[in-house]
Amino acid sequence: MNVVCFAKSLASSDECSNKCFEILVPESKGEIRCRGSQTAFTRGDVLVVPPLMKYSTRGECLHVLIEKALLPFKELRVFKDDAFGSVAGAAKQAEFYFKNGGGYSVLAALGELLVAYVIHLAGKEHCSPVVASVREEVEKNLSDSTFSLEDYLKKLPLNYDYIRKLFKKEIGLTPHEYLTERRMKLARQLMESGITNQYSNYSVSQIAEACGFAEPLYFSRVFKKRFGMAPSEALQKNKDGNARPLL
Repeated sequence: MNVVCFAKSLASSDECSNKCFEILVPESKGEIRCRGSQTAFTRGDVLVVPPLMKYSTRGECLHVLIEKALLPFKELRVFKDDAFGSVAGAAKQAEFYFKNGGGYSVLAALGELLVAYVIHLAGKEHCSPVVASVREEVEKNLSDSTFSLEDYLKKLPLNYDYIRKLFKKEIGLTPHEYLTERRMKLARQLMESGITNQYSNYSVSQIAEACGFAEPLYFSRVFKKRFGMAPSEALQKNKDGNARPLL
């Protein structure tokens, strides 16, 4: 998930569509045409094109496709990069490593970074305050097995069902699905990093605890459902150097 599968600068593009989310980073002034309307862009903008949306561009852009990106956008989105040009910088790195064979782990890390930047920057413009608060609370408590998202949501000064539906609309997942997805990503990152403690590789129980799961057995069930293999199997494959990528 969130793996860069293409990255290349194009002077323009004829009408096309892709199965993946596409991030366009303009390198000059130009315009994008989709669904019968034109939108101007310039250097410093970031464009996000949803899967299967037909579009064409005039003006040089760096095109980055991200496989299985977890993004909630259903329409073309155009917003400003931050003061550091973070999206542009990450996109340039993606282009370099895609061209020069950076390998799955590097392209996955850059995909994760680009998606995180896009969600953050787009969210600053369009994400509602309550959804932003829930996401921040989730991020703060990823490793806390005593954290109750249910209790937190019920304490907010808004109807529980309204928050749940709003979060689903803006993020594409319910709050609880989002928490589980973030914890599974953390587990995947810990396993693929080959992290160890002072004496040996971390056990399934230790990784479960680091990802906010009080019960290793429940963690194992969720992990297997998400990745198609038991965490013990994934750990062994990483230890042996034969791990297949966890998507």
